[in-house]
Amino acid sequence: MNSSFLSNFKINDISQYRQTLMGVAIFGVMFSHWFGFQSIKSGVPYELSAIVVRLVFTEGFLFLSGFGLYYSFSKNHDIKSFYKRRFIRLYIPFVLLSLPLYSYFLIAREGYGFVDFISQLTTAYFWFKGNYGGMWYVSLSILLYLFFPLLYRFFFSKDSTGSICIRSLFLFVFFYLVIIAIKSLYGDYYSLIKIGIEKIPFFIIGMLFGYVVKNEKMTQKMYWFCFFIIALIYLVITFTNHFYPGYWVQHSAGIFQKLFFMPLVCFIFNYLVKVKIGKSIVSFFDWLGRLSLELYILHLHFYMFFHHGFLNTYLSPMLQASLAVVLALLLCQPVNRLITQVTGKVN
Repeated sequence: MNSSFLSNFKINDISQYRQTLMGVAIFGVMFSHWFGFQSIKSGVPYELSAIVVRLVFTEGFLFLSGFGLYYSFSKNHDIKSFYKRRFIRLYIPFVLLSLPLYSYFLIAREGYGFVDFISQLTTAYFWFKGNYGGMWYVSLSILLYLFFPLLYRFFFSKDSTGSICIRSLFLFVFFYLVIIAIKSLYGDYYSLIKIGIEKIPFFIIGMLFGYVVKNEKMTQKMYWFCFFIIALIYLVITFTNHFYPGYWVQHSAGIFQKLFFMPLVCFIFNYLVKVKIGKSIVSFFDWLGRLSLELYILHLHFYMFFHHGFLNTYLSPMLQASLAVVLALLLCQPVNRLITQVTGKVN
């Protein structure tokens, strides 16, 4: 294969385009939610949204979070500083963005009580009653951030690649045994939290890949080889899923799908940055990535306000979905500035 072609598959691409990939992820999330809010499940635009979803999406958010946290924590093992930064960067913005909506629900929404208000504002609601307004991602992220220092110590207390591989295998086996047990014994509860719990492996894989890249544990040729192996496995599992669909086949396809597409998207970025219009496209996704948390929460909260508030009678599903996305895009920048001012004072 042409060496110049392969040179655009670089092992440090994920690090270089991490924020840009977050932008692709939030673009896919909002694009797919626009259809989901209207219960549209067919048509050419919907099929296009399904393609965008395959690229990075929420699984990519978790992978990139694990990847970034490894880089950050490996430079400074100060646990107190780590938790403070996560509290300031994730939980405070979530509270600031959520307090108006949940306060409105407490006053105006029938059946919404103080327990719901507190449990949703603390994100505990997801672990007891399931997804609420799409905030499973914040709930899961907070849990993973809480356990991150322990996971880091478990994996990397010994700087031996062999030891890390063994510990990784052990953890994944243990994780899936727990999944099987919950799914078998508490099926109803598992159905409530599956949207989040099934994506935990992406966070762990992101951590491990961060270790590989930062510590240069893989050569460029080995990276190419791994990518083509992942591509082959993804194609085989996708083919199998088409003819013999099943839970574990679909789950495996989902994992290898993102591991295949994220490097491929970076490969495309490496070509786009070489031309003027391409640079603009990459800059746009980079902007989306920088504001991905605000965009994620805002577009979901606006939709919840329209759908469960007094405007639901006057706004069509399409208008509710469109306004939610447009308002999120318009307000994400000023909201980010406001949050920065508040968190700056807290910090």
